[in-house]
Amino acid sequence: MSTETDKVYFRNEVLRRDDGTLHRLLRLNLQIVDEGGGEQSLTGSAWLILLGAPLALPYEVSYEDLQAQFSKLPKKEEAPAPAKSELFTTVMTALPRPPSKASLAVSDRAHQRIEPLVDHPDIFDPSKRHALLVERSKAANGGTPKTLLKDLRYWWQGGQTQDALLGKYSNCGRPDVVGTAGRGRTKGRKRKSDDVNAGSASPNDDTDKETEKEKASKGTPAYQLTQADLDHMKEVIEKYFLQKKVRLTLTKTLEKLHELHYTYTDGNGAEHLRPKDECPSYRQLSYYLHQNYPTETILSSRKGAKRFAQEDRSTEGSIQFECHGASHIYEFDATILDVPLVSSKSRMDIVGKPTLYLIIDRHSRLIVGWYLGFENANYSSAMEAILSLGANKEALCRSLEIPYDPADWPADGILPEIFLADQGANTSKKARRIARSLRATLSNVPGLRPDWKPLVECGFAMLHQVIAPDTPAYTPDAETKQRRAVNRDKDVALNLLEMLKVIISAIIAHNRSPQEGYPLSIEQVADGVRPIPRELYVHSIRRRMGQLDRMDFDKVRAELMPRDKATVSEDGIYFKRMYYSCPEAKERGWLVDGRKKRKPIEIAFDYRLVDEIIVYSPNGSGESFVAKLVGDSTKFEGMSHVEVERHFVRVKDILDAGGEEKRQAMFGHRQRTAPTIDNAVKETKKEVNGASRSSRRADTAAARADELQGEHAKTAGVRPPKVRNAEPIAPPPPTDPARPLASAPTSAAVIPIGRGPQLAVAAPAADIKEVPFEDLPLAQRIAALRRGASK
Repeated sequence: MSTETDKVYFRNEVLRRDDGTLHRLLRLNLQIVDEGGGEQSLTGSAWLILLGAPLALPYEVSYEDLQAQFSKLPKKEEAPAPAKSELFTTVMTALPRPPSKASLAVSDRAHQRIEPLVDHPDIFDPSKRHALLVERSKAANGGTPKTLLKDLRYWWQGGQTQDALLGKYSNCGRPDVVGTAGRGRTKGRKRKSDDVNAGSASPNDDTDKETEKEKASKGTPAYQLTQADLDHMKEVIEKYFLQKKVRLTLTKTLEKLHELHYTYTDGNGAEHLRPKDECPSYRQLSYYLHQNYPTETILSSRKGAKRFAQEDRSTEGSIQFECHGASHIYEFDATILDVPLVSSKSRMDIVGKPTLYLIIDRHSRLIVGWYLGFENANYSSAMEAILSLGANKEALCRSLEIPYDPADWPADGILPEIFLADQGANTSKKARRIARSLRATLSNVPGLRPDWKPLVECGFAMLHQVIAPDTPAYTPDAETKQRRAVNRDKDVALNLLEMLKVIISAIIAHNRSPQEGYPLSIEQVADGVRPIPRELYVHSIRRRMGQLDRMDFDKVRAELMPRDKATVSEDGIYFKRMYYSCPEAKERGWLVDGRKKRKPIEIAFDYRLVDEIIVYSPNGSGESFVAKLVGDSTKFEGMSHVEVERHFVRVKDILDAGGEEKRQAMFGHRQRTAPTIDNAVKETKKEVNGASRSSRRADTAAARADELQGEHAKTAGVRPPKVRNAEPIAPPPPTDPARPLASAPTSAAVIPIGRGPQLAVAAPAADIKEVPFEDLPLAQRIAALRRGASK
């Protein structure tokens, strides 16, 4: 056999036997044999030990059997560790944990005991090994033969190195035992009263004294848990402790455990709890909980996944990893400003706290956009914040009397690649116009996850800290909810425009201030860039040329302004209780057509000012016109839509307050007229006396003429004298038509003259002549005939 074909073996090499077991090669004794003809072969023996067997000892095999029955293990390929994620890749290989000091001490003591034996030539021979162990045990610190054999076995199976003798602390404990299995602390402790009683005992009562001491020292043995107890614990923990809707405390969960599974029924049929010594304790339940449920499982089950992710999740990494540079991601959010404002028309009226939108560049922390107004957080106010990106900052600063510096606004008119907002107004279908008009992606973070956009959340807190010391009536919600909180309504002084000046000034101060804790890159440090938002933005934007877009303000404004429907009428274009008009509406006859039939028309408006709206032509041509307030609506010029709405609410309150007066007035009217109406109905029924409807309406014209004549007499100031106690005029008999029907009155008549007092005027009887029936007016003749018929 040629030596080139022989296998090469190394000490401590692990070999696999034909039966699949693993063995370690401890020693190889070889000799070269000359077979003649210039050929040589190897012969000898090898010492091996079985791995994994707790009582294994070295055994000897021939070199021929070693080659025939044992094979080498295949080499492990040095493949790199798989990447955990795209942002987490490793080059190093994880190494085992270094041994502790205690474990090293165990190894050192064991190596000192067996050091004279490990290289002894007869240590592998079973017939001589025991004598060597006994002889070594007689030396100082040699240990017993059993200890030496145990140490040698660890040495041989572990690769014949000192690390093989390290302490096996990982094998401590009894993991295969269910429950307590007789273990556990005794509950209770020695009481002071026992010491007092023991000290006062008589000297001759030693037996009783010892018994009391023993009882006091032993205490109560721990309750021994079984598999049934563990199952009961698991049931109540998952049903009552780990449920978000129930979420009992661990103490209450223990009470539930006792109530459900540790009760007994007495002879009267009443159910009672077992004594505490016969039930699992709080410590046992707590130990089971934390041994079988990770902290993450406990917190996420009790709080919910979203709240756990917000408050308790791990926070490795940085938001900068996902940001490519300036204007890559704009964080977007709204809050209620902690400053109540007054009306711009009257400082007597407190309008309330406005809504504040902020847009912050993630890379540089630069505040690039805002909105301040009384609109709630909705799509329209969000669009106003986006429009502020391209607003004329110089004109704004001039109108607010703030010094203008172009360096304060390096992101003026620059659009981002991504708007990052929450699940608020920007989830509206209208928000799709952002992507269509701005070529920007609108990304929404999950609900209850403000930690995904931390910069804008912290931006609100930063602005509040800036404005809090000097802004009158600054009242955080947390302060107003305290008992006996100070009412700052008397301090409210700023209107919306003045508050806007404060906010813009605070934004400028932020953009100029260094940001503590900002992670400057190696490139930024090399270029000497300070962690100031406006400087960070300028440094990064130069490296992103050609990747960003600039806003066409007029086009974007036309696309993103809030839209609604108005109504065309003869008075103008009616929108939110106000009327608008434009020359095009008159020229094209919209108002005339609106008089016949009111038609809806699409408009765009600005929540901050009601003076003008944009009207879109209803014929679909895409034309748009600017309409202004007209008529009585011009009194609202310079006001916002919220202020106008508040005006109409106050008008309604005034009208509602007058409703009670109207109710009382109508009640008085009915009280005054009811007797008159009732008496008239009563007299009418008595006089009509069953007459038909047609008979009552037969002489309507004559009766009306008679009434009209009397009305003329009253209004002219002259009325014929009325005779009191006069006989009714009866019609003459048919045979004597010349008989007089009426006699002249002899009494005085009252003649009303204008509005003055009535004067009694005596009318001489001699001057009044009898008038024949035929000469009487038609109305008097009819009345005379009716009176005669009634008799």
